[in-house]
Amino acid sequence: MEAMLHDRPSMDLKDVVMGLHWSPPPERGRLSVEPANLDAICVLLDARGKRLDGIGPGRLANANGSVIHTGDSRTGASVWDDERIFVFLDALPPAVHEVVFSVVSSDQRPFCDVAGASCHLSDCRTEEELLKVELTALGHLTEYCVVTLQRSLSGWSIRAGAFPGSG
Repeated sequence: MEAMLHDRPSMDLKDVVMGLHWSPPPERGRLSVEPANLDAICVLLDARGKRLDGIGPGRLANANGSVIHTGDSRTGASVWDDERIFVFLDALPPAVHEVVFSVVSSDQRPFCDVAGASCHLSDCRTEEELLKVELTALGHLTEYCVVTLQRSLSGWSIRAGAFPGSG
């Protein structure tokens, strides 16, 4: 399963949002199935791949507010995105060279067992979807590096499913 990266020049990106969605389990009579607990994570790295900061359900923003997580969903019951991470690229500290977005199954439930699990990266200004990943199609994985944004002199480039420092 490959992420679907939409053709678009990435140099002019200013503000992006990574959205994560999944569906709650269906009701099964008197038996209650625990909902999955997926988490959207954003890690900021320097040019050497050293972790500068991590933003997720346990830490909702970085020090200067250029990365903001909307909070932890433990049910997947939202109509649209259950968790979102906003990144204001021009406001990131100068030391940030890479922005890595990942999804982790906190309860270790494989993505294939989470109904409707998907995520996307979109441009905040235009709401244009730049990338979409159907997590349910990833089989028994419980974590996935969705996309890496890398800073260069000409702007930001997007690498779907890439791990930090791999490009």
